[in-house]
Amino acid sequence: MLAGPGTRRGLRLTVTDLGRVAAAGAGPAGDGAAEAEAAGLDRDAVVLLVGGARGITARFARTLAAAGRCRLELLGRTPAPLGPEDRDLAGAADRSALRAAFLARGMTRPAEVERAVSAALAEREVRTTLTDLGDLARYHAVDVLDAEAVRATVKQVHDEHGRLDAVVYAAGVIEDKLVADKSVESFRRVFGTKVDGARTLLDAVDALPDGPRYAVLFGSIAAALGNRGQCDYAAANDALEELGRRWSRPGRRGLTVHWGPWAGGGMVSPELARSYAARGVALIDPEEGPLSLLRELAWGPADVHAVVSSASGW
Repeated sequence: MLAGPGTRRGLRLTVTDLGRVAAAGAGPAGDGAAEAEAAGLDRDAVVLLVGGARGITARFARTLAAAGRCRLELLGRTPAPLGPEDRDLAGAADRSALRAAFLARGMTRPAEVERAVSAALAEREVRTTLTDLGDLARYHAVDVLDAEAVRATVKQVHDEHGRLDAVVYAAGVIEDKLVADKSVESFRRVFGTKVDGARTLLDAVDALPDGPRYAVLFGSIAAALGNRGQCDYAAANDALEELGRRWSRPGRRGLTVHWGPWAGGGMVSPELARSYAARGVALIDPEEGPLSLLRELAWGPADVHAVVSSASGW
């Protein structure tokens, strides 16, 4: 409701308990070690990251490895890299160079070339992530929509380690279009990949004798504030938040992080970055983003089940 003439509105401060951070502190700035220890994600912990060898989840995996030295089990749809990259592709630094390499192999259809380029880039990113993580990580090639494979992988991880301390779910697909142009099949694909996959994962960990303390679900700021062309993606991430809320109970926390756009690593195209800049939307720093999540897990109130993380307004 708009204020009437002569009415002034302002903020009123209220006292809020600082929680554990008041007694323990947040530790040395920037390394995340104190946060990882406070959250119980130390070198004895086991974390399963779904969609975790690419994009922002790979960033969080690197931060976990550096801060907590915990065991990381990465689950993704991209096939596991077998050996080094083919010589003719290894020298192709970007999409244009990869297109040229596949054309030189005799590919002629544009759609076939683009699929091959995307697959090569995905495999390259997985290979780089696994190299960076070294012996702390293992990769499982699993489609989140294959419920039986997800359940089997969760059970395997728990059986081998005797524990599973946290799961991070970041799988999803994006097929942006205005509502008038959005097909039912496309909506179901976007919504189902995000929501059905998360439900399968949470059901799988619930079947364990002693499941994780944290289920971190990667959502989108579009679920909280909307975004042009993302009706399906916004709806999926809003539903994701409810799944996390229902999973939560005393002793375990389901947390949905509605991320804003990230900088670096090809996560935002140059064109989209220019569009955000024109709108005054800043991008999340790829080093600060994962640390902010660690701080939330360490010091955030247990009864908060959704947060929005953004470098600026939206």
